[in-house]
Formats: sequence, structure tokens, C-alpha cells
Amino acid sequence: SSRGKERKSRKSIFGNNPGRLSPGESAALAKASGKGPFDVMRQTWEDPCSPYNSPASLSAIIRTPKCYHISSLNENAAKRLCRRYSQKLIQHTTCQLLRTYPAATRIDSSNPHPLIFWLHGVQLVALNYQTDDLPLQLNAAMFEANGGCGYVLKPPVLWDKNCSMYQQFCPLERDLDNKEPAIYSLTIVSGQNVCPSNSTGSPCIEIDVLGMPLDSCHFRTKPIHRNTLNPMWNEQFLFRVHFEDLVFLRFAVVENNSSAVTAQRIIPLKALKRGYRHVQLRNLHNEALEISSLFINSRRMEESPSGNTPPASMLFSMGERKAAVTYKVTIHGIPGPEPFTVFNISAGTTAAQLLHQLLATTKGTESCAADYFLMEEKSFISKEKSECRKPPFQRVIGPEEGLVQLLNSWFPEEGYVGRIIFKTREENLNERNVFQEAKEDAAISSEDDSFFVQVHDVSPEQPRTVIKAPRFSTAQDVIQQTLCKAKYSYSILSNPNPSDYVLLEEVTKEPANKKSSTSKPSQRILSDQECVFQAQSKWKGAGKFILKLKEQVQAARDDKRKGISFTSELKKLTKSSKQYRGFISPPLQVLPDSPQSKDERAACSLTFSDIVE
Repeated sequence: SSRGKERKSRKSIFGNNPGRLSPGESAALAKASGKGPFDVMRQTWEDPCSPYNSPASLSAIIRTPKCYHISSLNENAAKRLCRRYSQKLIQHTTCQLLRTYPAATRIDSSNPHPLIFWLHGVQLVALNYQTDDLPLQLNAAMFEANGGCGYVLKPPVLWDKNCSMYQQFCPLERDLDNKEPAIYSLTIVSGQNVCPSNSTGSPCIEIDVLGMPLDSCHFRTKPIHRNTLNPMWNEQFLFRVHFEDLVFLRFAVVENNSSAVTAQRIIPLKALKRGYRHVQLRNLHNEALEISSLFINSRRMEESPSGNTPPASMLFSMGERKAAVTYKVTIHGIPGPEPFTVFNISAGTTAAQLLHQLLATTKGTESCAADYFLMEEKSFISKEKSECRKPPFQRVIGPEEGLVQLLNSWFPEEGYVGRIIFKTREENLNERNVFQEAKEDAAISSEDDSFFVQVHDVSPEQPRTVIKAPRFSTAQDVIQQTLCKAKYSYSILSNPNPSDYVLLEEVTKEPANKKSSTSKPSQRILSDQECVFQAQSKWKGAGKFILKLKEQVQAARDDKRKGISFTSELKKLTKSSKQYRGFISPPLQVLPDSPQSKDERAACSLTFSDIVE
């Protein structure tokens, strides 16, 4: 029939493989097969620059010559395109609409994972709305961030020619060594009524980072036994993200005994705000649970590119778009009724630019910017009330120093809170601390006023580290620098407070004679305010500093005291037993002229001691 002939002449969505052409057949004729000569002439006349003319474009494979044409693909066909023609599929979706739908083999109305299609620029991913599963919850999280209008702008790397990675991005690639990822810190603090239908369960939280395969990971907290009303976890997780534009966080409350999910929530990573937040949970039908929530703390750490490795966030986004993102910064000490003022800044705003903006908008300040400056202050938090409170650390912010980088460098996990203060030059001269002046002078001075110190046993991931410190640095200063250098270690994050650590000095003195054996190293603990440089300069042999927890040192001392007390008690018992035996059986005095032989004496003494026993 004519319908059968038309079906035979219709080409598949993948087109003909150029490698299977006959020797005498050209690529143009192969592409025009299945159409009449008039159709080929009309196409050539209407669109001389058609994508069919370039054999490398995916538009030659998917037959959509016009921008208003849309291709509809089965999910299996779309997955094959993603695997085989990843970059070409992204290039095709910059100017063509593409739709994919679930396969006919899904007789249970399940849904495919839409994230792999979104990463390749597919605009329309059809799902079975009658099934409340993970793909449908992910689809709701994708389109609810902007009010549920139904449209979300694709990431710039998928359509913007000004992006550095345009037409070079492959979402399925697992090796991105030339790009520095961003590091995120997520702390699950506690929960409130996390299992509404089960008040005696043992809940735990599962966190899934959903993104491209390189960024995806899974975490799980410890279960809290029989407490769903107000469980406390206080567990921190670190994960790396390369492509931040299409990454989602899924929080799932799992009952430990039955492994059943009782509540969940999916949030785009870009929509997750920094700091302490309450995340409202939802049921499996994605309906809000009014009294169920998670209390979390999240922050994005500043990327620290090593060498010539650029940060991934700069490569996957436009410079103009990144500069247009606004941040909020709080300035304290501005004249007025309010104790602080909030300003909007961009990613490239420096301290001098913010100071000019501040002087222009604040009444009661003179126009001369040289009389004012911004100061960074870090106030240390004491864990216990009896602990001595440390004075805050203050320093002047440089005029060309970036404020966003300064905010990202603060780590509340280390036991301090930072803020920015607006001050005048006169106030600074009156309130400046003598110790702080010495530190600032040492930082500005030459390298002769500093020294290198090596600290051992920092963490399992970092057995030793070398830091450069001023000569007047105390043991606590060196400990604080060491912890800052090893801040991404899990063992350091569990104990970030410098006051919980001590420096152990171990010195091995050289033996006086070369023939003598190696002497035993001597150890001592440096006090918190002891100068490390002076202690290091007194070494007359090989020495090193070891970072130890105070709890470990105290436990070692207790064990040593127990050993000494046990030894002394054993000596006392031995001595008392000897005295007791000497009192009962005094030594026999034998006259020298006694005719007793040695054998008789031994026999007598042996018999007497046996009788005494």
C-alpha cells in the first residue's frame, strides 16, 4: 500500500550512517533519500545554509531543518544520543526544540531520570504524572524555584557562545582534572517531627547529591534510637561540585529498621542559602508536612586553585552573569540609630568601592574617604562558661581586597564569628592593641622576622605540614595556623577549636660518645603562651613538634600514673614480705669453730625455713 511505501521510505531519527554508503553514492543524495525532487529543491531554495550541508552537525541526523520544528524521541533513543553524540546533541538543542518521553516498556508507569536529558539541553522531558517517584519529585524541584512559571533558563554553557566551555562540555565525562571544583560543607544539625506516622522509629538522614556523574555522591547519618520528635545528629559532610548550575540536593528521612522513606525534600543547590536554615520536609506525594523540618547549616567554601588550574565556576558561566550576581554584606559601626547596615555588593566589589558607596549613602560622615577604613574582626566563641575568653582578632582590610572572598574565608566551625566594622583613623589609634600592632608590623616586615616550623601528626590525611610564622608566635598561634592549613580534614573538622590542642616537643640529644647507643628522646608539652621560636632555637639535636589533643595527653598521663602507682605498690609488698620473713627466721649465726659441716648447715637452715613457712 502507499502507507507501507511511505513507512519504508521514512528515515529513522538517527539517519543513515555515512560509513555504510555505497561507493558511488554521495552524502547529499543519501540525505535526500525518502523525498521527492521537488522537496529537495524547495529545501535548497528556502534554506541554503541548512544544517544538512555540514555532515558534522546533529541536525543532519535528526531531521528538523526549521527552527519551529520539534523532534520527539523515545527515552531509549535519547539516551543513545546522549552517549554517542553528547556534544553534538548540546549543539543541536541550542537552536532546536527536542522532546523525550518514557519508553513503551514502562508498563508500571514509572519514569526515566530527567537529569541526564537536562544536562544535554533537552527542553521537554515528558513524565508520567500518575506516579509519584523520584523523577517526578526532581521535576517539581526544577520548576518551582522561579514560582512554577514552567520555564527555566538553561545554563550558559549549553547555549551562550561567550562561555569558555561552550561546545566543549561533555556531561558524562568523569575526568576534569584541569578544573578546580567548588567545595560545599553541609551540616545536618537536628530534625523536628521527621516521622509523622511513627513516633518510636529510629530515623537517619540520607543525602544524595544529584548532578552529572562526576558530581553525584551519597551520604548517610547515624540513626537516632527511638526518637523522631527532636533527633540530634550534628554531622558534617563535604562534597565537591564542578557543574553547579544543574545540581540538586535530596534529603530523605529513612527509618533505620525498615529502610522506608518517611519524608523527603529536593532543593536545587543554587537555591540553598548559606548559613543555618530550616528545610521543610514533604511526604512521598510531594505534599508539604507543616510540622516536619530539618535544621541544617550550609556554606560554599572558596575555591583554591592550585597552580594554573582555573575554578570550574568561571568556566561554566559567563563573566557578565557572575558579576551581576548580588551578595549581601553587613557593616557594623556606621553612625546612626541602627547598630548595623546591610549593603548589596557584587562578586568583584573591593573594600574601597564599598567604602565610597557607604560614605555616599550615610549621613553624618565627611566626604574624605582617607579618614575612614574597614576592619575585619573575629570574635572567638568559648565552649564552656569557665573558659577564659580570648580577645578578638582585628586587622585592617586592604583597599583592593575582595569582600566576597573575605566572607567565604570565614569558618565558624573553627570556633569564631567574623564581622566587618566601619571605623575612623582616630578610633583606630586610640583602640589599637599593642599585641596586634606587633603582629601587623611583623606581617609587613621582612622575611628575617619569621621562621619555618614543621608540625607532625596533624591528621591521617596530612601527616605533617610546614608553616611560616612570626618569631614571636606562641604555641596557640602555631596551632591555629596548622588547623587553618588542614581545615578540609575530617579529623580537624570534628575538633576545630585550637584550645583543644597542645604542641608536644620531642628532642633527641646527640650521644657524647660515638660508641654509645642512641639516647632516648625527651618529651615535654609547650604552654599555650610559650614562644615556639625560642623553644626551637634551644635544640641541641634532632627535634620536632607533634600536634596532640589535650584528651590524648591527659589519658597518657593517667596511664603513666597508674603504671607508676602499681610499680610502687608492688615494691612495697615485696619489701614488707621480705621484712616479715626476716623477723620470723633470723639468720643463724654459726661459730667459726663449730664442727658443723656445710651440708649440715644447709640442712638445718632448710628445715627451719620450711617449718616457718
